[in-house]
Amino acid sequence: MTRTATCPCGSLRVVCAGEPQRVALCHCLACQKRTGSTYGIAAFFREQDVTANGRSSLYTRQADSGFRVTFHFCPTAVRRCSGNRNACRL
Repeated sequence: MTRTATCPCGSLRVVCAGEPQRVALCHCLACQKRTGSTYGIAAFFREQDVTANGRSSLYTRQADSGFRVTFHFCPTAVRRCSGNRNACRL
């Protein structure tokens, strides 16, 4: 199975193959601000199962756990398309 994420303008596209290695739900304040909801949900895939096409801008922050979290944004539509946690290299 493949899953595809795209930004609203279509210039950034991320395709994930197979099943996620981990699915997480976070309710920290940073995830609430990022999503505009009471929590954020993320699916983590192995790097070799993810293919990105198009240009992205990066935003990195330190999570409450101490891990660095990097989000990939479409620089045109200014929407998050994908992200990864550097300690979760599966």
